[in-house]
Order: sequence, then structure tokens, then C-alpha cells
Amino acid sequence: MPGLRGRPRDNALDTAITDATASVLLSDGYAAVNIDRVAKLAGTTRAAIYRRAKTRGELVVALLVSRFGSNPAPNSGQLRRDLLLLQQLQREFFAHPVITAGLAGLLSDFITDDNLGTVFYERFMAPRRRSVEAMLARAVDRGEIAPVEHPDIVSDLLTGPLLLRAVLPTVGPIDDTLLTATVEAALNACAAAR
Repeated sequence: MPGLRGRPRDNALDTAITDATASVLLSDGYAAVNIDRVAKLAGTTRAAIYRRAKTRGELVVALLVSRFGSNPAPNSGQLRRDLLLLQQLQREFFAHPVITAGLAGLLSDFITDDNLGTVFYERFMAPRRRSVEAMLARAVDRGEIAPVEHPDIVSDLLTGPLLLRAVLPTVGPIDDTLLTATVEAALNACAAAR
């Protein structure tokens, strides 16, 4: 029949694979994640894994999407509050055991696997950036701010400083002072659009 392509995706298997990936990552670290081990733990085959992920990095990206979603931006009805709530979620994200166990390895693999950075961006980062863009658009619709020409820069102002402290904790903690500073930087970037 026209329009049909293969079997429908098995959500239970997707969950088993992401759970197995998390289990290996949390017990033995990023370097221990591999297709064979995840397949065995998930009770499936290498072929089933390869239909979903070609590398350890792609397995971890799928785990991130599964655990943390792609639409984190709150909708409280007030931009400053939305930004602060978002930053509180990001602080929890960067402190989560999955992130602390996998972030450095994933970033390292970006250097040796050209495709992984693209996969990470398209599957995880781009949807989250669109979520922030939608949050800013809601603020425009409420008359709080003028249209923001570069919402991607606002996203970077929110996430970049937290990422820096997550990968280099000696810089300082991801604390309330940092969250407030990132919110103010984002609001200043929005105000500059006026």
C-alpha cells in the first residue's frame, strides 16, 4: 500500500533501550556504553539498536531526549518568571546524574565523530531552542517585549554559562546568583531589540 514504510516503531523497545543506556551510563560511565552491552541489557538485538542509533553517542542523545524532552520552556504568563523557571529546570538538568555521567564523554565524542554533533543538535538542542523561541514569542504577543531578532542568542545566554560551570565546576557553582545573572542577560538582550 502507498505510504506504508516498514513496521511501526516499538515504544516499549525504545524505552528498554534508553533504560539500558541509562543503566550502563550510571553504573560504569560513558565509555562503557556500547551497542552490544545495551542490546543485551535491553533484551534485543544489535540490529534493533542500529535501527535507532549507530553509535554510543547516539544512544546517549536518545536517552537525553527521552529523559529531558524537547520543550522545556515554561508558560507562566510573565517572561521574567518563565526565564527564572527555565533556569531552575536547567540547573536541575545539569545536576542530573545522567548529565554528570555523560556530558564530558558526549562532548569529547563530538571531536571524533563529525555526525554526532549534528545528531545532538537536531534531535536535542534545536527543539529546545525552538521552545525558548516560542516562549519569547508569547512574551511578544503579551506586549512584554518587541520581537527578538536573534532568539538563538537568548538561548545561548541562558545555557552557555551553566554549561561552562557544568563542565568546569572549579569556575563556580550553578547557583541562584548565576541563574539571576543569566535571566538579566536574556532580558537585556530582549530589551535591546526595542
